[in-house]
Amino acid sequence: MNDIKSEYIRQLRTSFPELEKQPLENLVAENLISPFAIELPKSVLEQAQKIISLLFSLREKPSYLNHYKELIAEKGLKDPGNKSIMMSYDFHVDENQNLKLIEINTNAAFLVLGHQMYQMKGHPRPVSDFSLAEIGDSIRTELRLQGKNVAEALKIAITDEAPSEQRLFVEFLVYNELFKSWGWDSHIQDYRELFQDFHPEFIYNRYTDFFLTEPGSQTLREKFLNREVCLSPNPFEYLLLADKQRLIDWGVPGFLESQGLAGEDLQLIRQTVPLSYDICPAMADKIWTERKKLFFKPKNAFGSKQSYKGASVSKKTFEEIMNADMIAQEYVPAPEVNLTTPDGEQKFKYDLRCYAYQGRLQLVLARIYQGQVTNLRTPYGGFATTLFK
Repeated sequence: MNDIKSEYIRQLRTSFPELEKQPLENLVAENLISPFAIELPKSVLEQAQKIISLLFSLREKPSYLNHYKELIAEKGLKDPGNKSIMMSYDFHVDENQNLKLIEINTNAAFLVLGHQMYQMKGHPRPVSDFSLAEIGDSIRTELRLQGKNVAEALKIAITDEAPSEQRLFVEFLVYNELFKSWGWDSHIQDYRELFQDFHPEFIYNRYTDFFLTEPGSQTLREKFLNREVCLSPNPFEYLLLADKQRLIDWGVPGFLESQGLAGEDLQLIRQTVPLSYDICPAMADKIWTERKKLFFKPKNAFGSKQSYKGASVSKKTFEEIMNADMIAQEYVPAPEVNLTTPDGEQKFKYDLRCYAYQGRLQLVLARIYQGQVTNLRTPYGGFATTLFK
């Protein structure tokens, strides 16, 4: 078990020989890769594909787009034509083996690294016909959806804020080598340095200014809105699927029915999407009474930043939450599993990260941890493969 980091680095360097020049030993965290796999029934995998397909179909409906017409205008956005590559749908699994949606993530990390983890462990991928080549196909599709010609030597940038300082900078390096292996001109760039010495046709976007409202984002925003560059993931897709306000909207009585959902499809989405609502000071007494059944999270943050389990919040923190731009969500406990480690049997929590492009499920990973939220700091925890039987 102690050698899993070394094995993983060997896997990356075998797949991408140019990474021999990179200090991967310093870039791959000690508890990034878990030695374990999470075993689940095949019905969970089938359920994930169905949910992703239904939610993407909802996003595509003209009535759904029309419902958000004013909000889209208010945000100064317009349909860029393309969708968003490498999104994820993050779930907990309840005691009945049903999936509960935690959030939809447009800038999800670890797809390519997760693929390499399956390779290293020799485990079958949950979606057997998914390969890294499909990422290239998705990017070409994105460009075509914008009406652009796809060049053989595509100019592509991987962008974030100070990429080399990100915890998963290693993933940017892997994507860069993957894109270069296809003959593409690929660069890793800070979002503020885009379009200076290099003018990409496509940008793989990992920057978390989701609506591109920060002052430093304005050049990127302008080129995105004018379709001068294909940006993926992008603010339009974030608004339609990943903004946590959508979780609130989907729970409004009659909303899903008004979009044409009915029967088993409606029942599945109702079962999957936890009840969520906006926080406001006027509801403070009611929310405090119900806090043990709730989880609080910021509307537009990412990862687990400033998220709180209602049962654990102090009165002082609760008062701060009531005055912040946050949502209250029905608390869905993470599933737990007992695993035998070199230190004896231990109890771990996990969630499932399901990657998708448009309505197609591509890969499923588990994130194993101890504590309140996923943290990639738990010994023997981290990203894990999933086995569906």
